[in-house]
Amino acid sequence: MVKPLNQFCCGCSLPFGVYFVLLLTFVQNMFYVVTVTSNVIFKVPTFGYSTPLADQTFNAAWCLVGLCFMVSGVLGVRYKLEPHMRLFLYYLMVTFVIDAVYMIMYFVAEDSCKLLPDVLASQGSAFACGFTRIMTIAFMVLVTVIEAYFIFVVWSYCEDLEVGGAGEGFQDLLEALDAQKGGQGNFGSYSDGLFGVGGSGEGPFPVNYGSIATPGIGGSTPIFGGSYHETDYPPKGM
Repeated sequence: MVKPLNQFCCGCSLPFGVYFVLLLTFVQNMFYVVTVTSNVIFKVPTFGYSTPLADQTFNAAWCLVGLCFMVSGVLGVRYKLEPHMRLFLYYLMVTFVIDAVYMIMYFVAEDSCKLLPDVLASQGSAFACGFTRIMTIAFMVLVTVIEAYFIFVVWSYCEDLEVGGAGEGFQDLLEALDAQKGGQGNFGSYSDGLFGVGGSGEGPFPVNYGSIATPGIGGSTPIFGGSYHETDYPPKGM
């Protein structure tokens, strides 16, 4: 079973990582929308002008649709809503598949050696062609790894929300109740203590009755001063 991440980029929190992925996705989508609008509508050549019209139209349409999923992702990470985060996660997965198909088609159908500058071609076309192909493959692998990591970050945050948001769910309610009582309460998080049982606080009773945090469980403390514990059911006296 794959273990979810508990932080982003070796030190940042998962919510920060999700916001970072949302920001990069938004910038990328808007870049494609602007370039396709300039190429197709205003007839001003920009990035990807030589790409077939059908591919540019599909790319722009998918980027526009993605804005809705990004709004869902922002709401999900802002208000800790797992279903909204799952929608953004599914969008990232489909985008990953589309990008992978495009890169494979480009590598198979296009000859990267045709894009060599004259300076490199004059120094030895065989070496320059091989170097260009190696760099193309390395770039595709790098893009694939980065996209897969971003998907893994969002998936980890969705799993975190599914199990309670790392101790943030009911703790918010307890803190609000504590504020209403003038800050006199002493509530612990479910993630405190051994195995998440919490501490006993200042009150006479432990936080989790019946857990290993409760003293005297297991027959060590007599109930109502009794000295005999009946273990048969039904009791012999009935």
